[in-house]
Amino acid sequence: MIIWIRNIVVIFVLLSIAYAVLSIKARMVQRAKLDAEYNAPDTSKDIAVSKDEYIAKGMQKYGKSYRPKLIFGVYLVPLAIMALLIYLIQYT
Repeated sequence: MIIWIRNIVVIFVLLSIAYAVLSIKARMVQRAKLDAEYNAPDTSKDIAVSKDEYIAKGMQKYGKSYRPKLIFGVYLVPLAIMALLIYLIQYT
């Protein structure tokens, strides 16, 4: 029983590291896209908004989008697969 608890803790730590790396990478990519979008020669954007305000507003929109919620699947998918495998091994 202790081995299972130790394995679950190790798996949770590894999933947490993967979640943190994916989350930080996705935020960096989104920030780079917003920076490139602000610097693009487009006449339809509001010039009165500073670059920092534009990026901050874009990151708030990103925080409310589905992408950060989908990254949380890093926890859910492996745990669901493990639960399914345990169920199939025990009851099949």
